[in-house]
Amino acid sequence: QPPSEFSDVPAIYANFNKTASIFKDTTDFFVNFKIMEDSDALIAMNFLGELLLPTYFLNQDIGLWLVDHMLQLSFVHGVNKDSACALAGFSAMLFGLGDLDGSKNVGRMALRLQDELDTQESLPRVCFIVYSGMLSRTEPLKEVSEKFLHAYKVGMQTGDIQIALFNARLYCAMSFCSGGGLDELGRDIQIFEKQMIEYKQELNLKISFPLKHAVLTLMTCSDNPSHESNELFKESKNLLQGTFLKKRSYASNYRFYCICIAYIFCDYDFAREMIELRWILEENLCRLYDSFGAGHFYDCLSSVALARKTNEDKWKKYALDYFEMTKSFALNCQHRILLLETEIDILMGNTDNAIMKYNKAINAAAECRFIHEQAIANERAGDFCLSKGDVRASYYYGEAYILYFQWGARGKAAHLKKKHSLEVNGS
Repeated sequence: QPPSEFSDVPAIYANFNKTASIFKDTTDFFVNFKIMEDSDALIAMNFLGELLLPTYFLNQDIGLWLVDHMLQLSFVHGVNKDSACALAGFSAMLFGLGDLDGSKNVGRMALRLQDELDTQESLPRVCFIVYSGMLSRTEPLKEVSEKFLHAYKVGMQTGDIQIALFNARLYCAMSFCSGGGLDELGRDIQIFEKQMIEYKQELNLKISFPLKHAVLTLMTCSDNPSHESNELFKESKNLLQGTFLKKRSYASNYRFYCICIAYIFCDYDFAREMIELRWILEENLCRLYDSFGAGHFYDCLSSVALARKTNEDKWKKYALDYFEMTKSFALNCQHRILLLETEIDILMGNTDNAIMKYNKAINAAAECRFIHEQAIANERAGDFCLSKGDVRASYYYGEAYILYFQWGARGKAAHLKKKHSLEVNGS
């Protein structure tokens, strides 16, 4: 049928919710389903499957209709490779609507159907959709990054180049967000960048730009990175111009890397600009870029720092709001919760046992091998000790320096040493 149904938004949501209720509390719904053979149904599924990713990012109402329609075809005619993609898309839509348990359940159903169908052709798309959604919040992030890498390899082998390089890009982003070594990450980015140029994947290439320059900044910049010569920050000045406003998803992605680097280098004024920019960019945006839960984390840390610097109540409020958001998406990153709790407690004047709490966050980050956030927690502990005249500041700054250096962030390590020359031990 032509998409005249799109105007009946309440009916779209009603049908979607009806299908969602079918999947409640089961991952076995499609077990023993027949294989789709009807030629018209196969053509329809293939056509709708090609529309799945564009609608996911651009129009939630159409996306809901599309995945529901694909599943209805699967209920009647049986399953094929696109049925697994439809389930993955359904999981993503549930995630966007806030049904986290439902999203996780249907996402796992999509992966199970993908395994049972044993078709390589749809694997890159299923992995891309499922692991960029709810499962990236519940599964260990380093394991998720390997799923993206595998999906990239399969996509290149099967000829699904665009989706393969989508997965490559997410592999790099996940590696960055989970503390992967920057030297290796930099080499991977170069390899994928060459492939994006070779296969004329301009969108993937453009979206990879801020990550590439965030990595370079951490590795090489020992001064304030918001200097005019820094490529990442130079381009950020254009984020409110017309071309960027027409591509808000890209601009939101760019903003994340800017605020992450601004916070790590303690450039809180620039971090404030990026947070305020977020409110403009993400207004009415269908899909928000939260960087596998890291976006809210760095927004919260920056808001705490700005509350201390400006003493403005609004930043305390934003810190508390972003903390609640981070809790919703940090099921596999408990060290983030521990660090934010400590930072907010100190902001509110509760400094009892602060060092013990920082140590808990540091140890939790070490346990899950988030070396970059282990370094941040040490640096914040050093800041707290310094503010109290506690001689342990030197120890924590020294630990942060070592961890930044081990991560590959030699520029940041040099920046920290220059800033706290008396407190940092080592060279």
